[in-house]
Amino acid sequence: MGESLGNVSIGAGKRVDYFKKFDYLLLAAVLAVTAIGLVYLSSAQYDKYLDHGQRQMIVQLIGLFIGISLCIVFTFFDYRTFKKIYIPFYVINSILMLAVFVPGIGIDSGGSRSWLNLGVTTYQPSELMKLAMVIYEGVQLERAKKEGMTFKNGLRILLGFLWPLFLVFAQKDLGMAITYIITFLVLIYVGEVKLRYLAGAFALGAVSLPFLWKFYMNGTRRVRFLGFLDPDNELYYDYTLQLRRSLTAIGSGGLYGKGLGEGPMNRGNKILVKLTDMIYSVVAEEGGFIMAAAVIILFTVILLRILSISSRSQDYFGRCVASGIFAGFFVVIFQNIAMNLGLMPITGLALPFISQGGSAMLANYISIGMVMSISMRREDGFFK
Repeated sequence: MGESLGNVSIGAGKRVDYFKKFDYLLLAAVLAVTAIGLVYLSSAQYDKYLDHGQRQMIVQLIGLFIGISLCIVFTFFDYRTFKKIYIPFYVINSILMLAVFVPGIGIDSGGSRSWLNLGVTTYQPSELMKLAMVIYEGVQLERAKKEGMTFKNGLRILLGFLWPLFLVFAQKDLGMAITYIITFLVLIYVGEVKLRYLAGAFALGAVSLPFLWKFYMNGTRRVRFLGFLDPDNELYYDYTLQLRRSLTAIGSGGLYGKGLGEGPMNRGNKILVKLTDMIYSVVAEEGGFIMAAAVIILFTVILLRILSISSRSQDYFGRCVASGIFAGFFVVIFQNIAMNLGLMPITGLALPFISQGGSAMLANYISIGMVMSISMRREDGFFK
């Protein structure tokens, strides 16, 4: 018998009904937070460019259009196919990560060398490498679950994480390095790695801290961290300016905000790095507490939905991948909003779906597509 257009086989005797299985809530929450981002990003760009940000907004919209298209494709694409192509996916992204060190191709920005110059726009390979690492670890953890945690399997799991971590450290991207570390810890926890291995990972991290402080957290990074700990100290005044202006903008927004395009800190171009790191302060200044809270609520819906999908995945690989994507989003969202509020040091992480960046938009929507593919193939439907 011919297979109907609305169904696709996902296993022995099992089929997916697209209408019943499609994750409307997750996609709706992502599109809503993206729409808010476009509105306030447009306002933030207005006084940054001679054309009031029209060219940059076109790049953002192109990234969004391609991202949504790939998200839909990945939703209907069986995520388990990645178990066959995870190594080429990992290798290609590793090559792109290495390309940032090539003179004339890599770009230094904000003290980090983590961007590729594509002519019309730039690309940050570490965004998609994060997903490649999650998929790689998902395959290895599933293998270790079936075969046992042998030395060979443990080494594969560890090296699959240490290689991209080394690359982001070499790029001097501390915020992304933190994201990779926490994502990996969540993965091995969800992967049911024994407690002694988890304790070993934490011990290794603790031992490395003095070396990171001595050899990596030097110069501007160290002063910024010390300024976070003691923001009123005049010695760090220049390094805490970004934070102080962000807090001023957020505090001045009040309940309802100054109005779109009416924020004096935003339109006065006084919020530093407002298109990426500090976009949340623009939302809070012009949209007020209501819009700032709405963004947090939407992100909470997205994160809880991904967590729910992970817990109900039909296989071990899907559970690990969804959990890894959840961890990656959670760390970046938490770090970005917390550093805008002065609760964490400024690490240079952009806010997903809101900050300027076509490559980040692309990678984020691909990740959502992977989660929706796992959701579509779970045991129960969206309407159950």
